[in-house]
Amino acid sequence: MIVYKNRTLFRIGSVLAACLGLVSIPAQGLDAPPVVVEKPETNAEPAVFRFPGSITAKREAELSPRVAGLVSVADAETGFTAKKDDVLVRLDDTIARIELKERELALEAAEAEKANAERRLNEARQLGDANFPRTERETRETAFRLSEVAVQQAANALERQREIVERHQIIAPFDGVVVSKSAEVGEWVQTGNPVLQFVGTSELRLDLEVPQEQLDVVLQTQSASVYLSRREEQPIPARIEARSPKVNPQTRTFMVRLGLDSPPPYVKPGMSAEASFRPTIRGQQLVISRDAIIRYGDGRTVVWIVQTTGGETRAKMREVTLGSTRGNRIEVLSGIEENEYVVVRGNESLQEDQIVITTDASGNRKELE
Repeated sequence: MIVYKNRTLFRIGSVLAACLGLVSIPAQGLDAPPVVVEKPETNAEPAVFRFPGSITAKREAELSPRVAGLVSVADAETGFTAKKDDVLVRLDDTIARIELKERELALEAAEAEKANAERRLNEARQLGDANFPRTERETRETAFRLSEVAVQQAANALERQREIVERHQIIAPFDGVVVSKSAEVGEWVQTGNPVLQFVGTSELRLDLEVPQEQLDVVLQTQSASVYLSRREEQPIPARIEARSPKVNPQTRTFMVRLGLDSPPPYVKPGMSAEASFRPTIRGQQLVISRDAIIRYGDGRTVVWIVQTTGGETRAKMREVTLGSTRGNRIEVLSGIEENEYVVVRGNESLQEDQIVITTDASGNRKELE
């Protein structure tokens, strides 16, 4: 027993007793870890997701000559815009055109011979077998048939030579623009060696690399809007053409291709752009911080909530089903209610029914409503 000799010692003893009285707080209260909690956000409107990408062309070709020859005209420089069947490069076709003229003359001669054979055959037929030898008439019939064959052969040779002349030029296979040129006037080019890189401009697409966490965003959307830098007020309507069935293991992204509907003329392949997705609304949505999510190796995805009973605040584990990610927030499809408090910090080592102290993001004590 402590005995105090005077009033001063009595007062000191009282203070010590008061201090020692702090140990009367339950041990579990002293051990209770602080956790930061917040309520889920409710969002009736779907979030808008944007992903960067590059404008690409549906058609792209490396154009090479169909015959070997000397380049005589090469005015289609990089950036040259052409319509389908426009001449981009021309080879020297002087000899080919001379041969073309010879084929034209050969056809003319064959047609004249045919006309003469036909005249002689008609004369024999008019005289009849009584006034003209039958064997001579048959000879003239054979000569006429041979002249018809000769005319057809000459016509085929002429058509072939015309095709050879046409092959001395490289033409645009579709509407597009020249990306690069690798031959100039005076150079000899070979068949199969690319001379021009040509990209179509009539059908454009936007290729995106979408994070795997945003797969639901794309699956729930059939159309999108495409924005170019500095042209935010003029979105280009787009539709989903293809989704890659495989995720890139290095980047954890998958490719999505959008077809642009009637893009303006200033849109060119190679330009950067953003695609804006707005998933289909599924009613009221709950959104929480991604920091609240804990994933286990067995496939479970859980969050911790807190509940106050009998003056004690305890942690409870809830298994949840997640939806799309929205930056640092994530949608919860099932597992929690909108009026429950979710632990977003300090949830790494919680145990079921563990007593906790709730705080806000600044570390101040937070009383639950």
